[in-house]
Amino acid sequence: MIAASSILAPVDFSQASVSSVDYATALAQTLRSTVTLLHVYQEADLMSTIVPGADRAADDREDRALAERWLDELCATLEKARRVEVRVLLVHGGAAPEIIRVANGGFALVVMGTHGRTGLRHVLMGSVAEAVVRGASCPVLTVHLPTIGLRSQTRKPDGP
Repeated sequence: MIAASSILAPVDFSQASVSSVDYATALAQTLRSTVTLLHVYQEADLMSTIVPGADRAADDREDRALAERWLDELCATLEKARRVEVRVLLVHGGAAPEIIRVANGGFALVVMGTHGRTGLRHVLMGSVAEAVVRGASCPVLTVHLPTIGLRSQTRKPDGP
């Protein structure tokens, strides 16, 4: 049996990351592991510096406080529902580099969601999951959230 004493689950509060947290906690329950929820936040963008009356520092504090509340609520829900030990980590920086840095700090496994962007959207927006897969020193399990309903709408009907 594979041992994974500590699982890192990066969250950006999207549906894809929430789904990946379900996988992470289910694995943790089976493997008797701990899960660390990691959220990477970035400072307010430069546009806030040109908007009259904008308070970049206040926006950053508000964003961090909101992320802390969401993480604490998610942590409490998971511990109660799954009966696994869940920790919370909030760091500042770029998503991919910070996830890789934290993962390489002693985690046995990373479980993270992917939006599954392709084509131009992938080129323009990049892929945090892809960067983590390439840069992490531990295994990375990516959980793809399928687009519900799109395939059924574009599929040709069977028959003549």
